[in-house]
Amino acid sequence: MSSKSEARQMMEARQLFQLGRELYQRNEYAEAINAFEKVIELTPDNFEAYNNLGVIYSILGEDELGISFISEAIKLAPAVSYLHNNLGYALLKQKRNSEAASAFERALQLDPKNSHARNNLKSAYKLMGCSEGEICGQWQEPKQP
Repeated sequence: MSSKSEARQMMEARQLFQLGRELYQRNEYAEAINAFEKVIELTPDNFEAYNNLGVIYSILGEDELGISFISEAIKLAPAVSYLHNNLGYALLKQKRNSEAASAFERALQLDPKNSHARNNLKSAYKLMGCSEGEICGQWQEPKQP
């Protein structure tokens, strides 16, 4: 593929990604899904497109499909904290509380300031029957210097 062709493909993928985001924000999920699927066709390593598809499918109640797409995003970008948080949230919706807690813990290992993951982890621990302040999983606050 020529560099002009690649550049055109990347530009088209960026435009489709932006369109997908706008459609998602307007709750036009079917159209957003189409846009993100086209992004993946053009740029198969676009973890953001996989993540957005996963979030949309989770919103639509298709949690297994959502988990699958978010898991693919994590394969492509394993060090991105919010991806693990999104995976945890989809797992929590399925009442897979322990797995969700593990995903939230991983999100916090990657970014201890991720307040969404912190709050979601508290919810997961509560659903697992842990009391406030009790260490229920692996996560522990980083030690202050």
